Amino acid sequence: MWLILCLALLVSPLQTGAAKAEAAEQVELFDTDKERVVDTFDNTEAFQTEAQALLNSVSGRVQELNPPLEHAMIVKIPLVPPKQLVHRPSKIDAAIAEIFVVMPKAGSRRPWMILHTKEYETLVVEFGGEVGGLKRLVRLRD
Repeated sequence: MWLILCLALLVSPLQTGAAKAEAAEQVELFDTDKERVVDTFDNTEAFQTEAQALLNSVSGRVQELNPPLEHAMIVKIPLVPPKQLVHRPSKIDAAIAEIFVVMPKAGSRRPWMILHTKEYETLVVEFGGEVGGLKRLVRLRD
């Protein structure tokens, strides 16, 4: 009896932890005008491929002191597993755990990214890749 009780107590926290981890791995679409998450998606291989392509196109750090977050759509993509980003001119060498692609709704500002590392650091970077594929995945119009 005690053995069954002990095993049940040992296994149950792991299952709830795993369920929380799965829930946390969702891709989220945030609308800054509405100030809330407007849609969530399963974190599929297609999202991981788009995220890797965007990371591969990083061109440097954002030079603006306070880049605009108003009137934008932000896509949060957790990277599973974290991806290594090396950009020598910007002195970036970090394992990236999450990317946030900030896509202004209007204006001439190109999209940019906020990156969270495994070490809980935040990097704000420019990239040269296109976001058309990502917009299609989250069902946004070009």
